[in-house]
Amino acid sequence: MTSLDKNIKKVVASLVKSLSERNRDIVLRRFGLKTGSRETLESIGQSYGITRERVRQIEDYALKNLRTESSGSMASAIKPYFDFALNLLAGHSGFLSEKDLYAKFSGQDKDNSNNLSLAFLLALNPVFARNYENENFNTFWSLNDGSFEPAAKLVASIESALKEKNTLLTKEEFYSLYKTKTKNKPIALDAFLTSVSVSKNIDKNIFGQYGLASWSEIKPRGVRDRAYMVLKREAKPKHFREITSLINVAQFAFKKANVQTVHNELIKDSRFVLVGRGIYGLSEWGYKSGTVKDVLVDILRESKKSLDKGTLVAKVLSSRYVKENTVILNLQDSKVFAKKQDGTYFLKEV
Repeated sequence: MTSLDKNIKKVVASLVKSLSERNRDIVLRRFGLKTGSRETLESIGQSYGITRERVRQIEDYALKNLRTESSGSMASAIKPYFDFALNLLAGHSGFLSEKDLYAKFSGQDKDNSNNLSLAFLLALNPVFARNYENENFNTFWSLNDGSFEPAAKLVASIESALKEKNTLLTKEEFYSLYKTKTKNKPIALDAFLTSVSVSKNIDKNIFGQYGLASWSEIKPRGVRDRAYMVLKREAKPKHFREITSLINVAQFAFKKANVQTVHNELIKDSRFVLVGRGIYGLSEWGYKSGTVKDVLVDILRESKKSLDKGTLVAKVLSSRYVKENTVILNLQDSKVFAKKQDGTYFLKEV
């Protein structure tokens, strides 16, 4: 945030006073300099009873005159704003999202009369270019020096690297990835993180981890994804009530998660495995679905030899949050398990 935004309206007012009343009104409305909201050619045309094309012609003519003013009698008043944008963009590889440009200027990243006044002044200088939102990029400002083309290729290569890694990265890991991809001298960490926000395909999640915007761990699409994120972050099984609490503490949304809803989603999703009374772990941690008896059967099948009670209990407790007696009681099912004279257990079934 700068102090420049305090005087920008006065600078703009002085600049446009040379225009005729109608031309001045059209420029003010097109750029949202009074209301903080841009008006369309259609809207302005209807109010004057002229075509959209005629409004465009008037706007172009007015801007042509204002460009002359901005490099003439008004040059000294406008120069600080040009210098601000030039230094800011140069420090961010020559491009910056409009939201970040606004935030650096006024402390607010939305359209308002001060921010739009800055955009208006920059539009008068051919050094700067406003690039409209498209499929891959948010609206951003860049220097008209050809610096964005290689930067766009760099962003694309980072996106490809993220896709290949297929894992979330801390900001430090993300910065390291960038440094391996850039052919130029790396910009500072904070500047890099700000610059890369022009991409619609890269984002960070609520925990500050970076990845592709399409990943559910970056933009969770519901309670299941949120539960997965908090449980993975905890790195150990949790009761469904604790998982609900973790979701609400993280503040994914204004609406609080409901305990029963979370429990229902955990039951439905194969990423989660019930490992105790109401306790869930992740299948990617090696947990398998099934009862304690099912776990015992799997252990003995994989072992291919009989195992003593202590070993079986230890193996079950490593994957289930149950009491030791629960394991022992399940071993007493004579239809499934048999005990040798040496005290070891094996499966009756072949």
